[in-house]
Amino acid sequence: MVSPSPVALDGSLGVFEIASVLATWLFGIETLQTFNYYSDFPKDPKVLKALVGGIWLLELGHTISGWHGLYGVTVTFYGQIEHWLSPPPSLAFQILFHACIALAVQLFFVYRVRVLSKQWFIPVLCCVLLLVAFVFGVLLCGQLATNRVFSIETQKLSWEITFASSIGPAVDMIIAASLVYHLWHRKTTHFQQTNRIVDTIILWTLETTLLTTASGIMQLILFLTRRHDLSWEMFFLIQAKLFSNSMLASLNGRKRFRSLDGDSHVKAWSSTDASANMSNMFRMQHTSELYGDTGFRSTVGKNEHNGL
Repeated sequence: MVSPSPVALDGSLGVFEIASVLATWLFGIETLQTFNYYSDFPKDPKVLKALVGGIWLLELGHTISGWHGLYGVTVTFYGQIEHWLSPPPSLAFQILFHACIALAVQLFFVYRVRVLSKQWFIPVLCCVLLLVAFVFGVLLCGQLATNRVFSIETQKLSWEITFASSIGPAVDMIIAASLVYHLWHRKTTHFQQTNRIVDTIILWTLETTLLTTASGIMQLILFLTRRHDLSWEMFFLIQAKLFSNSMLASLNGRKRFRSLDGDSHVKAWSSTDASANMSNMFRMQHTSELYGDTGFRSTVGKNEHNGL
């Protein structure tokens, strides 16, 4: 006679299966975005290209470790509930991959705040919070991998998980608010076309942080409600993929500005319309500052030399 399961499989194993499928789908999107990035921006700084490649490798490890753990529980040890309560360490290592990805991506956005604001307080505050979250993630991974406790046992780590899960959304909101604040103050009452470009960049900034913030908040809410299932872990398992996709969407989104520039480049730079020149200059300088785009930088320098 099979003993009843101490854990509701719909809210535990089912959560991991759904999250694994969603995470793999998001990894496929990230792979396509990574390919497009290297194809469209070959002149980007080597550091930035290395960051994109490194995050893709971390995501590959995150995906493989998740499927390895799920395969072990559902196939290798099929029907043995004790292996679900004490799963392979590969599932715990997902926490380490997640911590590395979150740190790298959010530091990228913190760098944007530093470049745009020319100030240090907010970037330093975010860096401290991110390092604390990373340390908590590493310690949590080590504890789960060593003690081999999982599932409902994670409730014993309540304050650690709550604290670490709160930092991500908090930093996301600080970054988004800082970028929007400094972009808003770059608006001018004299050039409406420039204002429209600023509004577009503000909307673009909010779009790239919305999903990661929402997933982090949902994860925290579900965990704090002390539900008897693991629905909160679904958001945790896909959050790393949302981080990397948001960064790549931000990088690849520059193509929209390049296409606009390509359509009106000769017309704008030869025109005596000051508004057109100002708008193109702002767009090119902004993307050049934030990403070190040599293509934009060289064009800006050449036209500044010509007196534009």
